[in-house]
Amino acid sequence: MERTWYYAVDGVRNGPVTFEELCALVSAGALKPQDLVWQPEFGSEWRNAGQVGKLFPPQTPKDTRFRAETESSEVPMVGVTGDRPSCLQAVSAAFGQMVSSLFKPFDITRWFSMGFCAWIAYIGTGTSYNFNRPVTSSASGLKQQFDHVLDKCMHPAMGSAETALILGVVVLGLLLAVLFCRLRSRGDFMFLHRWYKPDAPISQCWWASRAAGHELFVWRMYFFVIAFLLFALNAAVTYVTILKPYLASGKEWNSALVWPTAGCVTGLILISLVTQLVAHLTKAFVVPIMYWHGVTASRAWQAVFALCNQYPVAVLSYLLCGGACAAAAGCALLAFGVLTCCMGFIPMALPYFGAVVLLPYYLFFRGYAVCFLNQWRAELVPASL
Repeated sequence: MERTWYYAVDGVRNGPVTFEELCALVSAGALKPQDLVWQPEFGSEWRNAGQVGKLFPPQTPKDTRFRAETESSEVPMVGVTGDRPSCLQAVSAAFGQMVSSLFKPFDITRWFSMGFCAWIAYIGTGTSYNFNRPVTSSASGLKQQFDHVLDKCMHPAMGSAETALILGVVVLGLLLAVLFCRLRSRGDFMFLHRWYKPDAPISQCWWASRAAGHELFVWRMYFFVIAFLLFALNAAVTYVTILKPYLASGKEWNSALVWPTAGCVTGLILISLVTQLVAHLTKAFVVPIMYWHGVTASRAWQAVFALCNQYPVAVLSYLLCGGACAAAAGCALLAFGVLTCCMGFIPMALPYFGAVVLLPYYLFFRGYAVCFLNQWRAELVPASL
């Protein structure tokens, strides 16, 4: 064998050596995944040894349990520089894997089974829009509507029975939200497992995801409490700086309220954007890392922060490209619904059947995140088994 490999340990360059000698160094523990290696095919760039799949082959999860319920992986979450990931390559890889899982060959039983896991993973996240709501464009009309809503909130004309009913609905809504969050946290690992193993039984996915799903659920509850407190703080500032002076002036708008309004609206937008971004990255990046290495959500976030710190432009490109793909898929679904005289929207609006119909969409975006992470550090999140 030719001696074409070089390696660097603690800043000291060694070589050339053969690939077999490099493997012997790995077996002896002298070469770690975070150490650097080079060969002529790499060009001018040195790579971490952990990125060479034949040196450190990824460990696959057991058929009966996820890694999250077994021993934790020794793969470092931080301190390792990976390759710059490409969103376009991730799109291509995810689309190919989606086609292979669903259509090569086509299996209707597998389709409905995977659709159930997708439904659990996305339960409670649907959004409906009312296109028939009238829109008031004039400033005076908007002010009248705002004053009307404000009067209803400040002086509610409700009896005790109506108040109890509203409180009951609110409490029921909160309980359902918590239940959906718990199911969704478990479903995230179930659906990811089906990405790697399309024919895995649902019962296996359900019971194996118990520990990891509970860990993710607890983390999400903490995050939602923090997000709620931030929204409540913004609402309190809005009341003190805008609503209270507005009511004191006899509901007369004046220029002194412009800057506080701009600040509160900006704060509300920023809190909403950050909340959505954290929720998305948790589902896209944190779940695969937890799945493979049996770590907590907080430790998995360390790896996500490392990715964002090393390649912020690549992560931004990932988000923009994902948004473009979602918009294209939305346009295709809208066109399908229109061409079928809105009959095509009916199955998509039904629980479970909507997830079955949209399974290619869900499976593609599940793989899009996995394939993006795989380009960064293949030893952290493999693209396939």
